[in-house]
Amino acid sequence: MIKVNLLPIKTRKKSAHGDLILFVVMLVVGFGSVGAVYFKNVKDISNTRSEIARSKEAVVTLQGVYKDYETIQREKKEIERRISVIDDMKAGRALAARILYDLPSIMRDNVWLKRFKKDGGLFELEGRSLENESIAEFVERLSKTPYYRNVELKNIEDVTEEGVVVKKFIVQGGVGL
Repeated sequence: MIKVNLLPIKTRKKSAHGDLILFVVMLVVGFGSVGAVYFKNVKDISNTRSEIARSKEAVVTLQGVYKDYETIQREKKEIERRISVIDDMKAGRALAARILYDLPSIMRDNVWLKRFKKDGGLFELEGRSLENESIAEFVERLSKTPYYRNVELKNIEDVTEEGVVVKKFIVQGGVGL
């Protein structure tokens, strides 16, 4: 098949010239768009870098305040520790006084104590009595006292003291408010 161009030559040249102009315009618009995006990104990057620099300066200026905060927190923990130690001492002091105050009212006439040892939350009590019933009543009264816990009679034995046979007993348990 043979193709024949029936258009005059002048028309064909105009068409190629229009395509060239359209290509150049599209090329300029494309480069303009790419350039606008590039310059916008460069501006955003510079703004972000300046924000980072300001943030770093703020961090540097706040380092002193942060060190002061950490020092205050350490001092606060130390003060809280000291207060808890003082509170424990106060609680223990009241407990010791209460123990010594209540022991005579718990004991009967024929029961007497030789040794009372308190170590932390535990106690050990050594005493003497003339009869087993008095010891049993003493241990029962002791266990009903609110701050004595797990009161247990560990040992009873006959011993001779100053020519008299008495019952030596040991009571152990926990103590706390």
